Amino acid sequence: MKLPCLPLHLHHHHHHLLLLLLLPLTIPSASPLPVTPQPGPCPLLHILSARETTAPPGFGSSITLTQLLLSTFNHSSPPPTHPTITAEAIDYPALGANTSEYAASVTTGTAAVIKRLSTFNALCPETILILHGFSQGGQIIDDALCGVPHDFTGRGKPDEDGGRVGRPLVRREVQRNIAAVVLMGSPRFTGGKRRGEKGTAKVGGFAARPEGFSCPVFDDRMVSFCDEGDPFCSDGEDEEVHGGYGEVYGGEALGFVVERVLVG
Repeated sequence: MKLPCLPLHLHHHHHHLLLLLLLPLTIPSASPLPVTPQPGPCPLLHILSARETTAPPGFGSSITLTQLLLSTFNHSSPPPTHPTITAEAIDYPALGANTSEYAASVTTGTAAVIKRLSTFNALCPETILILHGFSQGGQIIDDALCGVPHDFTGRGKPDEDGGRVGRPLVRREVQRNIAAVVLMGSPRFTGGKRRGEKGTAKVGGFAARPEGFSCPVFDDRMVSFCDEGDPFCSDGEDEEVHGGYGEVYGGEALGFVVERVLVG
């Protein structure tokens, strides 16, 4: 199946990125990343990552794939006026001691994703965006891109399609610049019934999208991983499964992002 093309105004970055990926891969270092990007020229690519519940401010478990992406796209000298790729962590509470606290955190986090995407796009309207969310971080990205249902947070109203067709909450100018979305351990996982879902889990998470759900704007640009035994994106009891997606699926996720960024 042919994936949708990137917007025409992004195609002039294609050849530089392709040359970068033909060079040898550098293994990412363990050095910490800044939570917010440093001021400077707009990058060709920018990663927005969202951490899991109870993780301290920063990248949390999303650091694994974020570092891999940075290493892959940024291992040669960038153009004189533009860095190749930058990354930042979404600033949101990531709380979840109980259902109401979790719901409030998701609501705040979803708004934070929408606001940051809009702000960054206004500053760098030609930068290609990559989104990565881990656990609750995956849910807030999913909600920002595919809408907020009425059945979990208690906010919003059902529509004529029963909440089965996702509608983006981000502006159209932002939508067109998002090349790839990688979710890991998201409670919105449906058990492999939704397009783009991967992994061994056959049962959805505690905040799973309804059966038959689709997100037409982003279905081709989104991949979501969940394995059997995960207590958050499925119905298991093994928290080690939940924490291991970066190592288990990092290579596959990287391949998906590379394909999406370079498709044209």
